[in-house]
Amino acid sequence: MYRVAICDDEATSLQINEALTSQVLTEEGIQFETVCFTDMESMIETLADKENEYDVLLCDILAVGMNGIEAAKELRRLGEGLSIIFISSTAEYALEGYQVDALRYLQKPIQIEKLREALLSAYKMKAVKGDTLTFQVGDKLYKIPFGEIEYLESQGRETIVCTLNEQIAVHMKFSDMEQLLPDDVFVRCHRSYIVNMNYVKDLARYRFLTKRGVEIPVSQLQYVDVKKKFMEF
Repeated sequence: MYRVAICDDEATSLQINEALTSQVLTEEGIQFETVCFTDMESMIETLADKENEYDVLLCDILAVGMNGIEAAKELRRLGEGLSIIFISSTAEYALEGYQVDALRYLQKPIQIEKLREALLSAYKMKAVKGDTLTFQVGDKLYKIPFGEIEYLESQGRETIVCTLNEQIAVHMKFSDMEQLLPDDVFVRCHRSYIVNMNYVKDLARYRFLTKRGVEIPVSQLQYVDVKKKFMEF
């Protein structure tokens, strides 16, 4: 079940966003349920409760009292890792959205195909969050959800697993590590880099840019194939 939370303090906008979300997910054949909020405080209280697991939040930025960015920061502080899609009538806060690892930033009035792309991207992330990359470093055993890995980097005889919160050096061959990752989400774009396409902001010639502003090199020899895979994703 794909669980979607929607927050907007304007009743009409809330109804429209819920209707469009339901239309998209019904057309895509995805089983879902939605819950709607008209204020940020009750939304935070519900989503921060670990007994209420939601997969994605559609959140208006401009609201009376606490705005969407502040609410998202509080959710992240409380350890909530769901995908966040911001909705706003202005692009003023777009850059701030990336500080809380926002998946997408959509402007009102919402275009249904852009909403579709955002919801399906979040749905793909849900599909891999249940799976983990398991490895051992010294006497510590790690189980890192695929959905939390931004990219991996080869450094000498070690592989650096780069999550959103930390970097972990693993004594494992890069090619062996690659075999443990789902190839529909992760792409080997360079002899020393593998990137999670969910966290890519854009692709330019010979480099990826992640949503956090990290530049990941793309091999010239692999560029065409990598571009094709990213566009299909």
